[in-house]
Amino acid sequence: MQVGELLAQIRDRIPRRMVVLGLGGAALVLMLGFVAIALIQNHSGQVKSQAAARELADSFKPLTIASEDFFLPEEPDSLPEFIPERPLRSAWTVEDARLYWTDPLAGNEKLWRDRFGAVIDDLMEGVP
Repeated sequence: MQVGELLAQIRDRIPRRMVVLGLGGAALVLMLGFVAIALIQNHSGQVKSQAAARELADSFKPLTIASEDFFLPEEPDSLPEFIPERPLRSAWTVEDARLYWTDPLAGNEKLWRDRFGAVIDDLMEGVP
């Protein structure tokens, strides 16, 4: 008997449905094998990255900051008294105010008067 005849007899005895199911099962086993390999590789990569992260964190441990350095020190209970720049008065005279008053027109009266006059003239001419 030749090999071709033997294969023909086997083919005739096995239904096509069984062949298709067998090939599908083999494909499923191969696919599950690839998924298992991918999961194992991913897990080992995660283990390596976690080890690297731990090593990096351990290298920064000497650089930790004390918790006291995060907060401002307590304020003193007693505050200095408020000292005003000038004495408080109930009423001001012209002589009292003259010490603290600077006239904005002093020295440039003509310049400011011309500017003010120009603005007033524009306003008055714009009114119908």
